[in-house]
Amino acid sequence: MLTLKEYQQKSLDVLKAYCQLAVQLEDADTAYYQLTRKIYGAGIPYNAIPELPGLPYVCLRIPTGGGKTLVACHAIPILQQELLRGDHPLVLWLVPSNAIREQTIAALKDKKHPYRQALESHAGNVTVLDITQSLFVQRSVLDSGLTIIVSTIQAFRVEDTNGRKVYETNGQLMSHFDGYPQAVLDKLEKGEDGSVIYSLANVIKLHRPLVIVDEAHNARTDLSFATLARFDPAAILELTATPDTEKNPSNVLYAVSAAQLQAEDMIKMPILLDTLPDWRNLLSNAIAQLDRLEQVAKDEQAATGEYIRPIMLLQAQPKYQNRDTITVDVLEKTLIEDYKIPEAQIARATGSERGLDGVDIFAEDCPIRYIITVQALREGWDCSFAYVLCSVAEMSSSTAVEQMLGRIMRLPRAQRKQQNELNQAYAFAASASFAATANALVDGLVQNGFNPIEAKQLIRGRETATEQLSIGPLFDSPAAANTVTIHSPQKPNLDDLPANLAGKMSIDPENNTLIFTGRMSEQERDTLKAHLTDDAAKQAIDQAYLDSQKFDTRTPSEKGTSFSLPKLAYKQGDLLEELDKTHFLEHPLRLSQRETLLSEEEFPSTIQGGQKGRIFIEDNQVTVDFVKNLHQQMTLLATDKGWTEAELVYWLDRVIPHPDITPDESGAFINKLVQDLINKRGFTLDQLVHDKYRLAEAVRKKINQHQQTARNEAFQQFLLPNSSLTVTPEVRFTFDPLRYPYNRPYQGNYKWQKHYYPQVGDLKSQGEEFECAQYIDTLEEVEFWVRNPERSSIAFSLQTSTDRFYPDFVCKLKDGRYLVVEYKGEVYRTNDDSKEKNSLGELWEKRSQGTCLFIMVSNRNFDAIRAKINGKS
Repeated sequence: MLTLKEYQQKSLDVLKAYCQLAVQLEDADTAYYQLTRKIYGAGIPYNAIPELPGLPYVCLRIPTGGGKTLVACHAIPILQQELLRGDHPLVLWLVPSNAIREQTIAALKDKKHPYRQALESHAGNVTVLDITQSLFVQRSVLDSGLTIIVSTIQAFRVEDTNGRKVYETNGQLMSHFDGYPQAVLDKLEKGEDGSVIYSLANVIKLHRPLVIVDEAHNARTDLSFATLARFDPAAILELTATPDTEKNPSNVLYAVSAAQLQAEDMIKMPILLDTLPDWRNLLSNAIAQLDRLEQVAKDEQAATGEYIRPIMLLQAQPKYQNRDTITVDVLEKTLIEDYKIPEAQIARATGSERGLDGVDIFAEDCPIRYIITVQALREGWDCSFAYVLCSVAEMSSSTAVEQMLGRIMRLPRAQRKQQNELNQAYAFAASASFAATANALVDGLVQNGFNPIEAKQLIRGRETATEQLSIGPLFDSPAAANTVTIHSPQKPNLDDLPANLAGKMSIDPENNTLIFTGRMSEQERDTLKAHLTDDAAKQAIDQAYLDSQKFDTRTPSEKGTSFSLPKLAYKQGDLLEELDKTHFLEHPLRLSQRETLLSEEEFPSTIQGGQKGRIFIEDNQVTVDFVKNLHQQMTLLATDKGWTEAELVYWLDRVIPHPDITPDESGAFINKLVQDLINKRGFTLDQLVHDKYRLAEAVRKKINQHQQTARNEAFQQFLLPNSSLTVTPEVRFTFDPLRYPYNRPYQGNYKWQKHYYPQVGDLKSQGEEFECAQYIDTLEEVEFWVRNPERSSIAFSLQTSTDRFYPDFVCKLKDGRYLVVEYKGEVYRTNDDSKEKNSLGELWEKRSQGTCLFIMVSNRNFDAIRAKINGKS
């Protein structure tokens, strides 16, 4: 099964936390506000669906190339277990088009596909249906596992239900309504005679479906929401790159950044842009780039065995009646006649021509290297071999490039390549204005779900990108940059230079000199010299290159400077490795010997509900507690009557995660716990089965409590002076100069001087933490520093008894030492968590023998940082 990326797991963790909080508070609105306040520092108002008051309705924002469908597959069991609390969920999976519907169904049915494997790893028995198949589904199917109905919203989105088979009485579905209390049936749609309509729509409504909305920005009309309301869903989860923020705003629970995608090798970054006004010259450059990539791909295959066939997407102009146009026919003829491209290597993919249908583009014997289209390829088409976008059409608007950009961004196999040229994408545009085209590409990236600040950093001139290791800023204003005057007896023709290079140059006719703006790269130097014949002129360019290096504004990461510091290590005999939680338990936890009785506080005999629920008044009827009513209906639909104690114990053991505990230990513990509830607290087995999800949560907390007690005991031993912990250069953490997985870029006005990366991530533009970072940035003793990413495998961290500690700031000092700074608000400084982190940081410092410093700062006492560096604290 495909392993989730860290940002995908983070998205799911936030979704799980939301579901748990919504159930705890019995309030989807308050849960959303509280959780977003915890994540972003300020609570976000909840946008409820008027037709569905109290409904948990949230969105995960994942940019193009981020794997939204895989996240959706893993989200279903979370919604089932934490929110729905039903054993056999029905999922209504809505997609924007028939093309994507067909692809989604095929993937979900394929037992070898990661999507299906993700579903089966949680649900076991999985059935995937389209609308037509659903019209004949047997009740036994819905009562025996996870059922997913994949459809377009258009199949349901109609005000007049006449003629829509999903709303019509269907004798094949009659058995689905047998045996339910009248209170449940009363909620279903009825015919003119008052009897329940035996329709697919009512079957779906009866089961309170979990609704997954793929590309949710396509389903934002009032009619779409009214349609969803007819099915009385248990929850709606939207997944999209571009959530609506205006008419019907989505409740964005978590938003993934481009930096997180790049850190996980999901997308090609940056996009290198080349513009020329003449489309034939542009096409020549694009073909040369593709040829270059093809050779690089062969080198990659020789080194790693991975096959890649770089592909160019060619965007032609539509046919115009009043002027000559560069149509699909013109481009194909040019490729064949002027560049001798074999016809078999060219595919036409337009609205009427489907040259890619039935083609396995990834097959090694597939000859296709050029795909010509006009506006966009068919929806859902995806090929990570697409590296080059060459557009002879107008690219001045985001809508013209939005979908095309998404086609060239995915990195093959989501794995960084040894050949760096294969980690980037290439765009060629027929335009006289490099800046206008770059801005259009930026807008297109925003439409693909990227933050505007990040989008600007993803576009670079092709001529200047080869020396950059990380993300640099978009094009500086020439008036604000430094310049070099070049006294040359020969001047290059600026019209013959690449647009982005020509944009850095000007001619001073009065002094007969060239003016170059900014720092000149080696490739720019060589390009200029290639356009000159005079030796003295070439020497002048060489001197200008040297003179411009003083304008080098690259950050340490862009220069390839290493940033590595020692970690806290565990040493036992010849074993030397980073300390992690596995070292806290030398032997598996003997859970069966721990206390099993759940107290009244841990598992109340009666459920105290409704006190924190919200009350809504609709049509003079009072609707109370959405979550409670949902769970009551799930209980009525349950098929778990007549369970034995053994079956309950097995079910609890299966749904409660405990990877560090052996099955024998967990089984014995849970078995005794169930017996204690029956024998000592007077519960009946039927009561426990009825409340099995509430019981599972109580058992999970009890097991975690025992695990944490054992870890705390072991952790305290490591803090003793004679423990086996050490800090040594042999076990180090290194910041990756190419990966910085922040979630939100800094958007303030302060210009950072010493940050290791070009961008500062996850830092507000004001407040105590910002002031602390600003203080560090101005310290003379600091060579460079990093705003440390949180909860990432490529961030510096220390193992605590419960989790990992990610300090706020990590600094390299000019004297070779390392400084780690954690800032705490005064209200948090004295809690147990902060005390443990402070003790751990001080231990790391002591075991480093003077090479590492740690300080926890609060109450704006920033001078303590300088005192720490100077040995005065």
